[in-house]
Amino acid sequence: MKDVADMNELGFLQKINVRLYIVFMRFEGMWALSIRRRLIAAITGKRVDHLNIFANVFIEGFEGLVVGEHVSINRDSNLSCVGGVTIGDHVAIGHGTSIISTNHGIDDLETPIKYQSVLKAPVQIGRNVWIGARVTILAGVSIAEGTVIAAGAVVSKSIIEPNMVVGGVPAKTIKSRFG
Repeated sequence: MKDVADMNELGFLQKINVRLYIVFMRFEGMWALSIRRRLIAAITGKRVDHLNIFANVFIEGFEGLVVGEHVSINRDSNLSCVGGVTIGDHVAIGHGTSIISTNHGIDDLETPIKYQSVLKAPVQIGRNVWIGARVTILAGVSIAEGTVIAAGAVVSKSIIEPNMVVGGVPAKTIKSRFG
């Protein structure tokens, strides 16, 4: 199973709650959203009263996840939090987004890449950020406050200037939000 290594870091009750989250991540409706919210609070030990996490959001490495207030993560998203993912207040994450805090090592030419070490690099998302549908955010990226990321963008480098609209593959600044 994909999250077995992460499970060693968690206590027994947290492990059960992770398994329950995996069961309930598939269900639609406000009742399921409420259950997911409670399970994430139990796993992380933090209040997440205003977290809206919709169906089919897969989270790997709950211990590396820090979520602010009034965050929504839309359907079919994938969060790999093993290297650390911090999401600021008032962030909206669109459908099918991937946030990845790990990468494969590639330096040893004698060892197949899939067997090389996993490199961890935290992802930081500032407050008041809108991440469009099908965006990919790679390990080690920081996103400044007020950023809008266009649908389908691949963010491979940090966005340091606040209040920018970025998009493309790889993502580049398109314009300022204010003109």
